[in-house]
Amino acid sequence: MKQYLKGIWFSLPIQLMLLHFRRYQIFLLFWYILFATVGGSFMKTFGAHSLFLAPEYFGNISPLSTAIVGITSGVFIMSWNITTFILHSSRIQFLATTAQPFLKYCINNAILPIAFLVFYLIEAYQYSRNQELFSISDFAGLALGYTGGFVVSIAFAFLYFFGADKTIYKTISATISDANKRHDRMSEKNRTPDFKQDMRVDWFFSAAFKLRKPRNIKHYNPEFLEAVFSRHHFAAVIAIMIAFVFLILVGYSSDARLFQLPAAASVTLLFAILIAAAGALTLFLKSWSFVALVAAYLLANILYQYEILDPRNKAYGLNYVSRAQRPVYTRESIQELAAADSVEKDKAAFLNILNNWKFRQREKKPILYIINTSGGGTRSATFTMNTLQHLDSLMNGQLMKKPFLLTGLRAVCWVRFISGNCTMKK
Repeated sequence: MKQYLKGIWFSLPIQLMLLHFRRYQIFLLFWYILFATVGGSFMKTFGAHSLFLAPEYFGNISPLSTAIVGITSGVFIMSWNITTFILHSSRIQFLATTAQPFLKYCINNAILPIAFLVFYLIEAYQYSRNQELFSISDFAGLALGYTGGFVVSIAFAFLYFFGADKTIYKTISATISDANKRHDRMSEKNRTPDFKQDMRVDWFFSAAFKLRKPRNIKHYNPEFLEAVFSRHHFAAVIAIMIAFVFLILVGYSSDARLFQLPAAASVTLLFAILIAAAGALTLFLKSWSFVALVAAYLLANILYQYEILDPRNKAYGLNYVSRAQRPVYTRESIQELAAADSVEKDKAAFLNILNNWKFRQREKKPILYIINTSGGGTRSATFTMNTLQHLDSLMNGQLMKKPFLLTGLRAVCWVRFISGNCTMKK
């Protein structure tokens, strides 16, 4: 029993999982966000979990919408595999002497992706049954859509790397065979000492999902092993660039309804690009990564303080470039605006508004209605619209003639826009 446990502990899947927690933990942050979002522990009040569990495409929750999210989830997983494969290749050099090393790496690095797939399907089942009130057959269609898109994405990536691996292995197979023959002909005394690796691995899964022992690489030239991995790294970078170009094209085509992907798909694609970018910076900067991150934060803070970077919302008609032309925001300037003649003008204008409102009312002493609704975009607008429609039906279609004031900018503007009464001025 102890021998079995020891074999499991020193297997490549377990060692890779532990390696992710020991090195480059920043990549686990993306996984945490995905797990927390799907589980409803991250930004649930904003409906983030529903974007993943009930994605919409062409206004409907369908197997097609979940398939798109499944495809982008596969892209994210492959980006994570590619990035970590590049960063950890020095610790798994024995894979360089095998056919399809990247495929073997993905198979042995599948603990987190499989866990996420199972977790997603469980959460999607509970959400579709309890929140969307879908039948089991409806959920089955959505689940098949997600897993189908997921499998198609992974399969397409493996086909690409299978072709690349096949080409690379053809060029190096002779070198590997010659090195093995020379090693076998050597006597025990003349053989090179065992190569000490950073990570002990006793077993790994082959491409056929069979257990294999790692090959001894002490008789291989380190430069040769590095060259093999470099070729695979180049093929991996090409794959990431293809995903990046696709994301840019989708962004430029977002006005077309066909390319208005579910929000969850856009998020996972963004995470895939961020993982690749973070991996590139980590590979280039190495131990200076944290220092560079702090320096980037301080630089962004300085640019923000001097308003070189200005993410604030801006009102039309105001000059935000020239400081000299900006209104002076002081106590004296505010008191000038609140002068006695300005107050009297405001009173007269407001009394005129009240008189106009009273003129439209039929009662001698009408009740003054004020509708206060929260903002928040389309979700709040939908709730506000349904509530006002119900109140309007109770008042025989006279509700919108009664209010003196409607407050809640986004929701109210959407309601007025839907009803044809919202005038947008620049």
